[in-house]
Amino acid sequence: MTKGALLQAVWVTALAPYVVLFILLGRGVTLPGADVGIRYYLTPQWDKLKESKVWIDAASQIFFSLGPGFGTLLALASYNKFNNNCYRDAILTSSINCLTSFLAGFVIFSVLGYMAHVQNKSVAEVGLDGPGLVFIVYPEAIATMKGSFFWSIIFFVMLITLGLDSTFGGLEAMITALCDEYPRLLGRHREIFVAVLLVFVYLFSLPTCTY
Repeated sequence: MTKGALLQAVWVTALAPYVVLFILLGRGVTLPGADVGIRYYLTPQWDKLKESKVWIDAASQIFFSLGPGFGTLLALASYNKFNNNCYRDAILTSSINCLTSFLAGFVIFSVLGYMAHVQNKSVAEVGLDGPGLVFIVYPEAIATMKGSFFWSIIFFVMLITLGLDSTFGGLEAMITALCDEYPRLLGRHREIFVAVLLVFVYLFSLPTCTY
């Protein structure tokens, strides 16, 4: 994949989740019980600050979403002009990251409030931590909505574009490093190298989908 094609693909995969998020938010706030979930989301529980797990989860979220140490940010920054304002980019990137998480919270908790309303439970009893929230609770809530087929499709589109975007970034760190290290061998044949690498990654990823 050329740099131009990668840039075009990233524009699509980076912006598509935001479109879907706003669509899901528009649907979520219209559901019965959504106000209860949002109120639960925005109400601070100060006693939780005493628990180490809360701080560990918060740090894990920031490191996972920003990806420092993975080499992705360094690889993408290497394409900038020499006089690029890196401080502005760093502040902008981290701010957008945090605001996106804040927005996603409204999407999730509006639906959790709906689930609590349907099951006649509290929001705390309905919610799960980590991947269970995205892959169990949220799909279950979507299945109970009117037009669940449509909402399931756009939810899947959001997840797949997020996965593709993360993959682009992660692979670019490795591709850029190797092409810079071996410019004659790999840099001149970047498209072929990327194609071979993707086939290699695909084949060795298949076992992770099985037992």
